[in-house]
Amino acid sequence: MSRTAPPSPAPASFEYRLEHTPVGVVVLDPGRRIRAINHTARRLLRAEAATPGTALLDLHPPAARVKVRWLLDAAENAVDGSAAMVITTLFGSLVAKVSLLDDDGYCLMLHALGETAMTAAPVDEAGRERLLKLPLLRNGATELIDIDQVACLSAQGHYAEALTAQGRFLCPLSLAALGQRVDGTVFVRVHRRHLVNLRRVRQAQRQDGRWRLMLDDGQTLIPVGRDKVDLLRRLLAL
Repeated sequence: MSRTAPPSPAPASFEYRLEHTPVGVVVLDPGRRIRAINHTARRLLRAEAATPGTALLDLHPPAARVKVRWLLDAAENAVDGSAAMVITTLFGSLVAKVSLLDDDGYCLMLHALGETAMTAAPVDEAGRERLLKLPLLRNGATELIDIDQVACLSAQGHYAEALTAQGRFLCPLSLAALGQRVDGTVFVRVHRRHLVNLRRVRQAQRQDGRWRLMLDDGQTLIPVGRDKVDLLRRLLAL
């Protein structure tokens, strides 16, 4: 008795194969908008909400966009239609390689440098991710420093200014966003424009009924909002 051979499994769909690729993959159309993106790329770029039609540059901070644009241009001009470089994002460094597709689109492949640094950050009791590093715009690039190196974060329009031992530098995150991502037991919103690292406070001064904090550089004074005085006095046992 003859048996009918079982049907061959249907080839996996492009979407299935893309999702199971172990590196980050982003497929772009000729206008450099996303056609498809797999889970790994979403995680590495912190782009969980990215959808087809999203411009690739919109997934990167302003300081990194010049590099990404250069990388795509370099692939277009290369003899073999490919280019690679290291890109620094807000969350770590990636090795990115771009290859041109036959229809003039692009395929971007991403590998994390130090995978542990690119995994999910620690979360607080509210489930919010803590910053592992603070991004600073310096010399045309995004530098990442340990958060405890920052003495104070101050509002600067839609961004924030970080005071460090090396000087003041612009951070591409708003003060409101930073307030949700830093350790609230260390960085305290003492004023509507300032988040202060209490470990870097040298003195608490009171003059004419107003409080100010002197930082450990011995010269920077940060005003304390009237509605923050009671909180500050409790935290510093004043």
